[in-house]
Amino acid sequence: MDRINVGIIGCGRIADLHALGYQENPEARIYAVCDTNPSTADRRRGEWQAERAYTNHLELLNDPKVEAVELLVPHGVHESITVDAAKAGKHIALQKPMTNDLASADRIVAAAEKTGNVFRVTDNYMFYPPIVLAKQMIDNGEIGTPMNLRIKFVSAGSGGWEVPDSAWEWRLHEAAAGRKLQTFDHGHHLWATAWFLLGEVERVVSWIDSADGILDCPSVIMWKYKEGTKYGSCEYSHCQNLTMPSKYYSNDEWFEITGTDGIIIVHRCTGELVTGPAVSVFTNKGWRHYEDVDSDWAAGFKGATRNFVSAIKGEAEPFLSGRQGREVLRFTLAIHESSEIGREVVLD
Repeated sequence: MDRINVGIIGCGRIADLHALGYQENPEARIYAVCDTNPSTADRRRGEWQAERAYTNHLELLNDPKVEAVELLVPHGVHESITVDAAKAGKHIALQKPMTNDLASADRIVAAAEKTGNVFRVTDNYMFYPPIVLAKQMIDNGEIGTPMNLRIKFVSAGSGGWEVPDSAWEWRLHEAAAGRKLQTFDHGHHLWATAWFLLGEVERVVSWIDSADGILDCPSVIMWKYKEGTKYGSCEYSHCQNLTMPSKYYSNDEWFEITGTDGIIIVHRCTGELVTGPAVSVFTNKGWRHYEDVDSDWAAGFKGATRNFVSAIKGEAEPFLSGRQGREVLRFTLAIHESSEIGREVVLD
């Protein structure tokens, strides 16, 4: 197979990371770009050495040379553009979260499955090397039977890369509609990781608050897994007067998985709040630290791109699949419903 021609629809800040997996890739390339802002589309074409630039996604989808698309657009248009891409016969990687509600998710899955082409929901945390390593250790029984997952999220008032106002504007509209900036949008990463590490969730209870009326912090979320006696929890905090050490967004996360025989700690993710080993494990043999694991947040995006390309070539299953993405969305929506009605919610 020749190099796969990929079109990127939506060329905002996050596209910088999605593009990395195609640069100098012998199996795929960015052939076309699309953004409603003509100057952005033209700039990205130059940066990524793409052949074509469009301002209307239908024009890109009508280009017969485009074989696959990365959809990096606001949540509210995920369904319509995905359906258009499916009708155009393209392989599709859809940025998380897949959409805003389960009915929309069902329509997306139905449209994608009808084509027989690759469709997947992109979440880079499933390919972030420290989280992948933690999953491997859990599956290998290195900490015995898992009992608890604890996630900590901290955002700061400054630090990280520059994000244009336009990138925040549509997110604020989403937040005003009830889909929170942190626990819904960025939250998908954490709920997908919780599902990835320990399995499907049975029930949740949450308290989602705000210190400034905009960011949904502080918040606390707890859940019970379906299989075994396993629980999870997540804390969200926003430190307005803190500067976050980060090459990317001004936040960081860490993960602690406790089992009957040991504890795994993933020390960092988006940012660089904690230096030193990316992953540590404690068992009866003492501490074991992993210094050589790639803990640059960008590594997860590169891994996600490799999965997409491999799936198109028939060498791997797309991950997250549409149905797996729907399951994570169901988890996310249950979290928000619990906070709104003030009681526990059973996902089923």
